[in-house]
Amino acid sequence: MTGRASGIAHRRPLRIAAYAGASLLLVLLIGGSPFENREAMAITAVGTAARNSDAELTKCGSNTGTALYGCVANVLNNLCYQIGRSAIPPGVRQPFDGAVSRLRRAVNKVQALSALAQAQAAISGALRQARSIGHVEGGTADAQDLAAISAVISHAAQLIQSKG
Repeated sequence: MTGRASGIAHRRPLRIAAYAGASLLLVLLIGGSPFENREAMAITAVGTAARNSDAELTKCGSNTGTALYGCVANVLNNLCYQIGRSAIPPGVRQPFDGAVSRLRRAVNKVQALSALAQAQAAISGALRQARSIGHVEGGTADAQDLAAISAVISHAAQLIQSKG
């Protein structure tokens, strides 16, 4: 029985890596390239905050490893504070905050990308809802604002993927 349990422990890192790879692929497929969405970043106050965050992410590129993850988490937190908590739909706040917290605690690229995939999934769900009904119930976010936030998260994922 102990031999069987020890085999499971050896396969767990592979499973985590596979999930993280699938999550990254999902992030890139759903979010697309952050450069496609940059025109949406400048029109609203959220767009301006997203553009500032995008520039801050570029500065994070001088870091690697946990310093990079912490820098990216700080940028995402600053984005939340700049746009105001009320601009983030209620169903997105908790998953987004949890993802930023997981990113801050990440010790490797797999964990960091998994955290960003969680944030991207939350934003993408709200973006789909905003596009289908024209706005997001219970918040002031619209599709353009959510697309700008999604672009920042996609840029963060690309940065971690390349510098990780």
